[in-house]
Amino acid sequence: MNFDPKTGSFEKMKSLNQSTVLNMIRLKEPISRAEIAKLTKLTPPTISSLVSELIDKNLIAEEQSTSASSGGRKPILLRINYSAYYIVGVYAAAEVLRVILTTMDGKIVTDSSKDITKLPTKSEFLNLMTEMIHSVLQVKQIERDLILGIGIAMHGLVDTEKGLAILSPHLQLDNIPLKESLENEFNIPVIVENDVRALAIAESWFGQGQGVSDFICLSVGRGIGSGIFINDEIYKSTFYTAGEIGHTILDVKGPLCLCGNNGCLEAYASETAILKKAKELKHQNKTILNEWLKESGNELSLKMIFKAAKEGDPFAKSLLEEAGQSLGLAAANMINILKPSKLIVEGSIFELGDIVLSQLKQRIEKYTFKSSHEEIKVVCSELGKTGMVLGAVTLVLKKLFKTEG
Repeated sequence: MNFDPKTGSFEKMKSLNQSTVLNMIRLKEPISRAEIAKLTKLTPPTISSLVSELIDKNLIAEEQSTSASSGGRKPILLRINYSAYYIVGVYAAAEVLRVILTTMDGKIVTDSSKDITKLPTKSEFLNLMTEMIHSVLQVKQIERDLILGIGIAMHGLVDTEKGLAILSPHLQLDNIPLKESLENEFNIPVIVENDVRALAIAESWFGQGQGVSDFICLSVGRGIGSGIFINDEIYKSTFYTAGEIGHTILDVKGPLCLCGNNGCLEAYASETAILKKAKELKHQNKTILNEWLKESGNELSLKMIFKAAKEGDPFAKSLLEEAGQSLGLAAANMINILKPSKLIVEGSIFELGDIVLSQLKQRIEKYTFKSSHEEIKVVCSELGKTGMVLGAVTLVLKKLFKTEG
């Protein structure tokens, strides 16, 4: 099976009708040829021909039904052969690079991570990513023809058409030619997307967004971003930069943000902002953190703040509650504009029980304008940070299964 990585095109592998049939099998499996014809409105001979092509490519498999049809014969049913081909997923954050190899149902076969401890140059960053992909592929010694594609979930601003990381603020890098570089190296199609938008896509396939046509993903880490799902599709905007909720302004006289503006949400509620505020104020407050630091001689860390908050330390709890209030205010504004049916939140900050989540929910309840019949569910992601790299995989799956031209 051959691809044309230069165009990112899957035409050599499938036609639009093939994709329609493949996606119908994915959604309804196990399913008969007759049922596919009925649902797709394609003729039985066309379905028969397309199914034969897909079987030849090992993308689908046949099985005997356990029950007989009305005519007495047991129909032959079709399923996706998920283990026939593989996908490489890459999550590129400021602090970690993670590469996985999965089967077509998102099951992880090989998983590799490397911490980024110092700011790399552009070439160092590309070399590291290339080396890790090579390493993951060598573990299983998989033939290149069996790799459907490489998906990349990249932090920062991304041009999805060019496969270019326009700006990666926490890495202090810009214009990284991810698609061009990796396609030249591996001769495999590469699809690049912003990490939080990739997370939202993963949620729609494997997580809390399944079956939900309109939702927002809010991710909190060193930075804060969102993925907006509208009418069953991720919203990117003409400039591929939609969802930068971290740089919405809460107070024009607020603290300075990394982007150069004052009062951004990131400057109030990101992990970086919480740690910075804790360092500035810890000596002015009675907190167990001061005792721990004195005993250990270590630097203050986010993990220490989280641990102190869990143990009921008033100072640590207040830091996180204030972050939750800021997140809730920004989320309420976003909800008022977009009116999603669900908000999915992701980040270690939400894994502390109700400390942050309760404050976020209270602000949303107070500041959203809604009618009596509206219910906007706020839930925590069950995929977590794995959702980012799984989202990278899903970029390729979408290309394979979706029926848009």
